[in-house]
Amino acid sequence: MAAAPGKVARMGSPVTVLGTDLVVKKAWSRRPRILQDGHELPRDRWGAPVLLDEDGRSHQVQASFSWGQLSPVVEVAGEKVLGQAPLSTPVRVALLVFIALGLAGGAVGVVLSVGAALVSAALLRRPGRNATHVIGAVLAPLVAAIVFVLVAVWLQ
Repeated sequence: MAAAPGKVARMGSPVTVLGTDLVVKKAWSRRPRILQDGHELPRDRWGAPVLLDEDGRSHQVQASFSWGQLSPVVEVAGEKVLGQAPLSTPVRVALLVFIALGLAGGAVGVVLSVGAALVSAALLRRPGRNATHVIGAVLAPLVAAIVFVLVAVWLQ
């Protein structure tokens, strides 16, 4: 089930594992949703999602969120697959430092820094990335920092 590039963020993250196209939604939540052809995967008796391969064998599917890559990760039969294209190391380090700085700002700082980092990562991963996307990815953390300062001044 391939999605249009602009619709991926709303639909979730598409991943291909064991030759099967899956979509991961809410990977950062306690119980992420893993969809195949628009329907959730069946669950075993312990509640874990199960994927059948071409031979009919069932494999447990685990989805998690990699804060290092700001991307969902799906693991099936020992194979880990990132849900989105990996970020370059300098970009990843800069976004993680920005999130760490946001921790010093309390709840408002964390929300703004994580939100801005996720927006920046999404813009940098767009398939037809152009200069506008890069500028937007740079401006998102700057706008978050300005909003944080304005909120801090307003609350004093």
